[in-house]
Amino acid sequence: MRIRLYQPTGAEELLLRMEPSARDELAREAQRRASALGLMRGPQPIPLVFSPVALPRAELSALGRAARLVTGALVKVAREVIERRPEKGRRLFQHLAPLEQEALRTRWREAEELLHSRIDWFVDAQGAVRALEVNATIPAMQVYSDAAARGWTEALRPGRLGALERNQSNAAWLVDALLSAARRRAQPIKVQLLHREGDPQLSELSVLAALLHARGIEARTCTPADVSLDGDPHRVLYRHLFARYVEPESPVGRAFLDPEKHGIWNRVDGWLETKGLFAELSLQARAEFLSPEERAAVEDVVPWTRLLDDLDDRALGDGDRFVLKKSHDYGGKSVVIGREAGPSAFRAALARARRDKPATWVAQELVDAPATERFLCAQGGARRLPLHLDISTYASLIEGVPEGGSVCRAAPGRVVNIVGGGGVAPLFAEDVLDQLL
Repeated sequence: MRIRLYQPTGAEELLLRMEPSARDELAREAQRRASALGLMRGPQPIPLVFSPVALPRAELSALGRAARLVTGALVKVAREVIERRPEKGRRLFQHLAPLEQEALRTRWREAEELLHSRIDWFVDAQGAVRALEVNATIPAMQVYSDAAARGWTEALRPGRLGALERNQSNAAWLVDALLSAARRRAQPIKVQLLHREGDPQLSELSVLAALLHARGIEARTCTPADVSLDGDPHRVLYRHLFARYVEPESPVGRAFLDPEKHGIWNRVDGWLETKGLFAELSLQARAEFLSPEERAAVEDVVPWTRLLDDLDDRALGDGDRFVLKKSHDYGGKSVVIGREAGPSAFRAALARARRDKPATWVAQELVDAPATERFLCAQGGARRLPLHLDISTYASLIEGVPEGGSVCRAAPGRVVNIVGGGGVAPLFAEDVLDQLL
């Protein structure tokens, strides 16, 4: 699969032609509007990438289809490991927290009913799309992506907001998916969006609650201190709380272990986003238990990924074509990129990784996503600098939910994430951006 992620848009040409002072003022206004719409992390605005991205609808649809197929294939690989290779499963999932271990032991089948996942892709200079990982516990950024697109449009094309109705809303898609998942609950439903105290993504959850309210559905955000766990069949619990933060014997922990009773989505499923399991997906690309469509998708978009335990150092050479990742880490915290580190530092990182417990690290082929010049909204206005882009696509395994949309991030470094200083780019269907311009 190939997409035109780096193709300049008409909007980029428009921004380049502007007087710098006018461009700076529009950048500040776009950031203000996007932040007001939910592009926030705690009290801090998330930077808006002022240079939008546009893709043809066929490419957006291809991403959505591939995301669903990869998610479905990953669930099947997990099932095969759990049922047929329990020793391998114990090794892959040994890092899970006590509540996750108990859910894996007693509730793993229920966790297959995924409300949503998010596939994070990198795209090389030729446009080839590769899946770096699968997020399956609390996939986020649906509201961020909508806020970026609408904030940009309100600032630059306020008279053409109607065109956004033809751009996929990731937040609306998530609400639709939740309502589809909850159709077996007693009606009308009452939704609780559960998060930890001080959650920096509360702005996203508040917008989701408002969207539910707009549809006439009772909804509120809550923490473990004020969540209602009375077993009311009308209740639905949207889980935006990592299970590793919850004790199994706490009221929330007991509820997490009875997701049917409490109407919980996503169920506890931390094993599904273990990078060691992603390595199994790469290894099992041609497995007979996958459908032909899943096999084709995995072979096409999943890069070579292996448990470090299954390789010797010679297989990785000087590290220039590889990345080391902790199997159970997130946010790019433990990533070692051989091309950036250099041979000596890569070998040192490899030696340290070898001293950790088995199944702690994976090696993955480097997907060399180029940096391209973009405008970024900064305090003083529009700053132009080289940024690496990634694109992420949502998927649901709930019956009847259509293919998900995508979100685009950018950062100065090869590890693209918001916590590390990245921002969110407006992503438009190509025909929508054409209409806006």
